Amino acid sequence: MLLSRNWLADHVDLAGVAPAELAELLTMRTALIEGFVDQGAALNGVVVGKVLTCGPHPDADRLAVCSVDHGTGEPAEVVCGAPNVAAGQTILYAPVGTRLPNGLKLKKAKIRGVISYGMICAEDELGLGTDHDGIIELPAGPAAGTPIGELPGVCDVIFEIDNQSVTHRPDLWGHYGFARELAAILGRPLKPLALDTDLKSSEPGSGPDVVAIDRDDDEGCPLYAGLCLQGAPQPSPDWMRRRLVACGMRPLGLFVDVSNYVMLELGQPTHPFDRDRLAGDRIVVRRAASGEVLRTLDEVDRVLTPEDVVIADGERGVALAGIMGGGETEVSEGTQRLLLESAHFDAVRVRRTASRLALRTEAVARFEKALDPALVEAAVRRYARLVREHGEGVVIAEAFALSGTAATPSRVIDLPADMVGRLLGCDVPREEVETVLRSVGFETRPAADGALAVSVPSWRAARDVTLPVDLVEEVGRLRGYDAVPTAHPAGPLLVGRRDPVCAMEDALRDVLCGNCAFTETLAYSMVSDGALAAAGWTDTDALPRLSRPLQQDSSRLRPSAAPGLISHLEEWLRRQPEVRVFEVGRAFRMDDGDVHETREVMALLATRDGEALQLLATLKGVAQRALAAVGTATPMWALAPAGSNAPWLHPQQTSTLNIDGVTVGSLGSISPVVLSRLGVTGEAALLVLDPVSLAATERTTTRFTAIGRFPPVRIDLAFVAGAELSAAGLAEAIQAAGPRTLRSVEAFEVYRGKPLAAEERSLAYHLVFEARDRTLTDDDVANARERIVAAVEKLGARLR
Repeated sequence: MLLSRNWLADHVDLAGVAPAELAELLTMRTALIEGFVDQGAALNGVVVGKVLTCGPHPDADRLAVCSVDHGTGEPAEVVCGAPNVAAGQTILYAPVGTRLPNGLKLKKAKIRGVISYGMICAEDELGLGTDHDGIIELPAGPAAGTPIGELPGVCDVIFEIDNQSVTHRPDLWGHYGFARELAAILGRPLKPLALDTDLKSSEPGSGPDVVAIDRDDDEGCPLYAGLCLQGAPQPSPDWMRRRLVACGMRPLGLFVDVSNYVMLELGQPTHPFDRDRLAGDRIVVRRAASGEVLRTLDEVDRVLTPEDVVIADGERGVALAGIMGGGETEVSEGTQRLLLESAHFDAVRVRRTASRLALRTEAVARFEKALDPALVEAAVRRYARLVREHGEGVVIAEAFALSGTAATPSRVIDLPADMVGRLLGCDVPREEVETVLRSVGFETRPAADGALAVSVPSWRAARDVTLPVDLVEEVGRLRGYDAVPTAHPAGPLLVGRRDPVCAMEDALRDVLCGNCAFTETLAYSMVSDGALAAAGWTDTDALPRLSRPLQQDSSRLRPSAAPGLISHLEEWLRRQPEVRVFEVGRAFRMDDGDVHETREVMALLATRDGEALQLLATLKGVAQRALAAVGTATPMWALAPAGSNAPWLHPQQTSTLNIDGVTVGSLGSISPVVLSRLGVTGEAALLVLDPVSLAATERTTTRFTAIGRFPPVRIDLAFVAGAELSAAGLAEAIQAAGPRTLRSVEAFEVYRGKPLAAEERSLAYHLVFEARDRTLTDDDVANARERIVAAVEKLGARLR
C-alpha cells in the first residue's frame, strides 16, 4: 500500500515534519513504513523553465526549436516534439547532465542537424504520470530556475506501507485514516472531509434520476447506494492524476479516477456503471445462479456459485459484488450517463468468492476487512463533491438512491482504573488516557468503580477494538512505546524440551546435507493430478482435495514427496549428470473421511548413465551412515512384500528398513515405466526414512572420550578361515580375547584365491592398542597377540 504525503497534508498540517521523521512516527505508533521515495530528490536538476521562443525545426515537420530560460541568464536551445509546446509557456526543464527516473542521463544531442541542450519534460518522463501526449504546462507564477522540489503539489513523497501491519485496521486502508492517526500523534487538528452536504437520499426508483434497486440478498449486501450523473467524458485534473499514479493507479478519465480517488482516500470502494448499458435502468443485488458466467473487466469469464453475490441489471449480471465490475457496463469514451455504486458487502462472502476465483483486487483488500457502513454514504457525497468541483458540464442528481440498512457498529467498553498502568508498567494519569483516546475518535465518560466507559468509533468497532486490552494498546502506542520504562523480567528460567521428531528430522538433515552431499528442496504439500498420474498413482479418491487451493491445478494433498520430486527429474538431469536431492515434508491420506498426516525424509539419487543397483548400494550406505549418526541400532533390510510398495517403485527392487521389528524406512529404484512416462533417460532410486518411528526407537548416547596422552600401537593380523566363520564373528572373537588396552578391531580385506583352498578365505584386521596410564611396550603387544591368535585357532581359523 502506498501513501502520498501531499494527500495526507490535505487533511492534517504536516509543516515542519520531515519525511524520515514521518516514517519513524508512523512505524513506531501506527504501521510499519517499509520505505519512502522523495520525488523531488529523485528529480534533482529539473527546474522551472520559460519558453521564450518556439519555431519550426528547419528539417523536421513535427519538431520545434525552442529557447528556454532556466534561470542561469543564458537561454538553452532545446529541440522538442510535443504538439502543445508554445512560446510563453512555463514548463519543466531538465538540463544536460540530469538523470531521469528511467536511468537516462541527458547529454547534448544533435537532432536532425540542430543541437539540443536538455529536454522539456512530459509527466511520464519524470515519473509523475502516464501522459506522453504533451509537455507539462505549469501556472505562470514560479520563477525560471526554481527546483521542481520547491513547487507545491508537483513532487510528492511516497511512503510504502507493510500491508500485514494494517490487516486488522480497515480504517487505515485510506489516506484519511492515516491522517487521523497523524493528527493524534502530532497533536494537530484533523481537517473535516469536504462532502456534498446538499445531496439528498431517496427511496430507489422514486424519480427519473433515482435508479431502481432490488436487493434479493440482504445477507450479502445489507446496504446499497446509487447516484446518477450525466456528462461527457473528460480528463481528471493534473494533481489528481499524479496522486493516483504515485499510489499505483492508472488514470482512466474523470469518472473512474474520482472513484479510485475516493477509495484511496476513505478506504471505501465505489464503482461507476455506464447507465445506458443497464437493462431496465435498474440494479438487482442477488445470489449468483449455479454455473452462471460473468465476464469481468479483465475479460475473463468467471463461473459462479450461489455463494457469490452478483450485481445485476434487469437481464444479466453486470458486476461481482465487492470484487470487480463487468466488462459489458464499464465506463468508456462514449459514456454519457453514469450510475455510481457505493455499497456495504458481507466481508466473509467477498473473501470466499475472491479466494475461490483467485482474484485479488484493491476492492477485495478493503471489503474483506469489514468496513464501516457509514462509509457508504460518505463515499457518495465525497464523489459528488469532487465531480462537482472538477467536472465540466456534469449534471449530478439531486438525490441518490439508498436501499437497505446496515447498523453502524457501536460498542462501549469499560476500562478498569488501574489496567493501563498495570499492563504498560508505568503510571499514566487518567486525564492523559482520556486525551489520547479522544484524539483518535473515542468518547469517554466515568463508569462504576472508577472505571472509564469508552465508546468506540464506528470505524474501529467492527472487529478491531473489542476488549479493554485493545484500549490499553491504543494508549500505549499513541503515547509511544519508547515512553514505557525498561524493566527486566524476573522469574525462573525453564529449559525447554525439544520435540523429538523435529530433532530427528534436523539430525537426518545434517547428515544428508553434510557428508552425503545432498541438496535439500522445499515444496508445497499440494500436488497436481498430472504429477500423480505420471508417478503411477491411480487412487486419487484416497487423497484429500482442497476446496480453495493456492494453485488451481494443484488441489490434492500429496501421498508422498515422491511424485513432486520425480516430476522434476527430466529437467534436473538435462542440466547435470547426477541429481542428489532430499526433502523433509509431510504426506497425507484419507481414512474413513478423516485426513491422516505422516512425516517423511526422502532422498532421491539419479544419474544419466548409472545402474539401478549401484544407486541402491549408494543409498543403502547413505541410510546406514544417517542411522549411525542418530544413534539407532543396526538396521535389518528385508525385501518388501509383493504389492506393498509405492506405484512409482520397481516391484522387484524395493526393500524395507527395520529396527527391532519396526519398519522405519524403505529403499527402492524408480520403475522404468514411470521414468519413461516422464521422459527421463537414466536411472533413479529413492530412500525414505520415517522420522516419527526413528524418534521412538532406542538410541545410543554419544559420550565424550578424552584423547589419550600416550601413543597407540597399531598391528595388522590376517587369518585363514572357512566359509562358516563370518568376518563379524571373527572380529567379535578378537575383541573378546584381547586385553582392555585393545581399543578397536576393523576389518579391511577379504581375500580368496591361491594358495588358499577353494573353500577358504583370508580375513585381515587392523588392531589398535592404547593404554590410558602408560606407554605400551613390545612385550605388552606380543602377549596380547598370542592370546588373540590362540582364541582364534580354537574357532578353527589359523594365522596367515
